Amino acid sequence: MIVKPLSEHGGVSVGPTRDESLMSLDTDELIKLYKQAGAIYFEGFDADVETFQAFSDQFSTDYMDNRGSGSFREGVKGSNDGTIQNVGYVYGVEQQRTFPLPLHADRSYVKSQPEMMWFMAQKPCTCGGGQTIVSDGVAIWKAFSDHTRQAFESAQLEYIRDYPAGEWEVLFHTKDRAEVEAYCKENDLIITFRDDGSASTSYFKHAMVTPKYADEIAFVNSIMIQQWQEDGLNRDGAVIRMNGERIPDDVLEDMNDASARVTIDLNWNKGDFVMVDNTRMMHGRRAFEDTEREVFVRMCRSVDW
Repeated sequence: MIVKPLSEHGGVSVGPTRDESLMSLDTDELIKLYKQAGAIYFEGFDADVETFQAFSDQFSTDYMDNRGSGSFREGVKGSNDGTIQNVGYVYGVEQQRTFPLPLHADRSYVKSQPEMMWFMAQKPCTCGGGQTIVSDGVAIWKAFSDHTRQAFESAQLEYIRDYPAGEWEVLFHTKDRAEVEAYCKENDLIITFRDDGSASTSYFKHAMVTPKYADEIAFVNSIMIQQWQEDGLNRDGAVIRMNGERIPDDVLEDMNDASARVTIDLNWNKGDFVMVDNTRMMHGRRAFEDTEREVFVRMCRSVDW
């Protein structure tokens, strides 16, 4: 295999030597690269869904659905267990939305945060845009000003989300309130059901983590995407609070500027895919216009290596 730096800001890319197949790659060597780099972008293998699933199964079989998250995803054809899902589907919206998504770590607003993420380009944009972006939380933390680091070190975040009547049943995959309450208790979510059939949850967590494979502080969370939902979409149903207050504007500005400086664009070709350490890296996407874009995701709850 041909290994190259993905960017000066981290990650590596892996491509085939002549006539080398995806399934013949040395998994032990790939695991070493993954632990060091935090993200591996596989290019030039032209993988289909079945091959992508077989390859990712070599690294773990502990895959999960998106229950209890802020979005509903559909399983894709060719995924024999339903854990390969289309990121373009939004509950209640027939045509996928094309706006950019800020950096975030999947499910970092709930206890059951996957350790590893896979993304695959089934149908890249034909008219530009739509890149998946990744950013190393270790690099982001180092890029912050001392003031911003001190602000996050001294604070606890609260993720607050509202679910209209009829929506929480979809996102939690059940209409049984007792089942939802049990799930929330298991995942340290505080849930409140209202008389009008709606519900709300809150989850407390710090903005920094120690990654599974790096003995350094990393900025890994869902602040940027939840702040964007609150401000950019005027969505009161998804807010983020720091010690009970809105995050100060100067902290938000430094957070956005610092992360932008170390963000990496993945310029998709059909059949390319990436494995991402969700305990260290955050991801998002650029805006696009092609509503036929198809990027698939697979979430790995845990790995045992």
